[in-house]
This record gives sequence, C-alpha cells and structure tokens, in this order.
Amino acid sequence: MATKLFKNIKFYNKIDSTNLEAKRFIKNGKIDCNTVFVAKTQTSGKGRLNRKWISENGGLWFSLVFPNKNFQSDITIFTSVVLHKVLKKIFPDSILKIKWPNDIFFHNKKIAGILGENSNKSSIIGIGINLNQKKMKKDISEIATSFFIEIHKKINIKSVLRDFLQNFEDEFPKYIEEEISSFIKYFQMYDYLLGRQISVSIGNENWQGKAAGISKKGKLKVEINRAEKRFISVDKIDLIW
Repeated sequence: MATKLFKNIKFYNKIDSTNLEAKRFIKNGKIDCNTVFVAKTQTSGKGRLNRKWISENGGLWFSLVFPNKNFQSDITIFTSVVLHKVLKKIFPDSILKIKWPNDIFFHNKKIAGILGENSNKSSIIGIGINLNQKKMKKDISEIATSFFIEIHKKINIKSVLRDFLQNFEDEFPKYIEEEISSFIKYFQMYDYLLGRQISVSIGNENWQGKAAGISKKGKLKVEINRAEKRFISVDKIDLIW
C-alpha cells in the first residue's frame, strides 16, 4: 500500500490517537520519511479545538505525517477536496458536500473530518471517515452518520485508504506548485455552506451573515451587512438556515 510519497505505513489495532502517536514519533526523532499511521480504533480521537471524535471499529482513522515540513492552514482544504473526490467515486449517487474548512457532509450530517496540526517543525494531517459503523452514539446521531447507515453497504476500508493515498499523491505536486488556488473551483462545486445564513465565532466574538464561498487563498467569505468579511480560521460555524 506504500506509495512514492508515503513510504512508511504503520497499522494499529487500538491506539489513543494516530495524531498523538505521530507526535510521539516526531518528538523522539523516529520519523525520517513521510509516514501514515492507521488505527482500527481510537480511544481519544480528537477534532478541531480538542473536540472529541468517536472512533470505533468500522471507521477509517489515520494520520499523514510530513517530517520537517510546515504547511499553511489551507492544507486541510486541499485534503478535503482529495477526500471528497475519492468518496464521490465510490458513492457517485450520494449527496456529498465539503464544509469549510475540513469536513465532509452526507446530506446534513458529518461523515468525515480532517485535523491539520504542526508539531516540532513537522506537519500532521489527521483524517477520520465513518464507513461501516451500523449506528452512531445517541449523543451524535443527529449530527453524524456513516456510509453503512446511509446506503446499507459494507465498504472495504483498506481500499478507501489505498485510493486516498494514491489520489493525494497524484494531486499533491499541483498543491505544492500552485497552492490552494487550483482547487477552489472544485471546492465551490460542492460547498456545503455556500448561500446559507451562518454564524461564525472566534473566541467571544460572533458574526452573522451569508456564506459567499471561499477566496483564492482559501479564506471563508461571509457577506455581513452588504460588506464582505474573510476568515482564515474560526472556532465554530453554525447554520442559521
């Protein structure tokens, strides 16, 4: 399953978090090439802002590690585009959208998420995909789903991982050369927020307006009182309608 870009892949049956394991390897100087950490189950999976991510058996939980390389925050947007393309090929009839900056939605429920982090001058991209779980925990069943729940079909998890790694490798040179600008058009075709009234929060500040897509640099554009405000990162986005 290793590729030219990812020469080392480590598999775990159970681990606290693939991102945490990646950080330990980086801290101890045990990584000398791009590496992928994959787990069947995570006991302490996390999303953005340290939010808990339920990572039970049946999903695909993995982290991409780039030693001695720090990416800009738009690496999560690039990764979400690659992930969307892979999932769309597997489920061509499904309604999959990308929620800026790092989530994949099936209809109105989250089905995959991405967490980009920098650690000791290295970059980590954590990815979680709900694939074969037969049900979601009660406290998240209204906001999250799995492909099995939606289409009642079991997915080959390793095939999804293999396809993602290959597609990421194929698209990566374009991202390095042209940054996120080459992927904006695709993102906008499947923009979950576009045209919706949203609430954006950063710390104690809050803004409400109409989502107007993303800029060529990957910033979220929001129309607020006939003026446009751009966000490079936010703490929370809520749909008003």
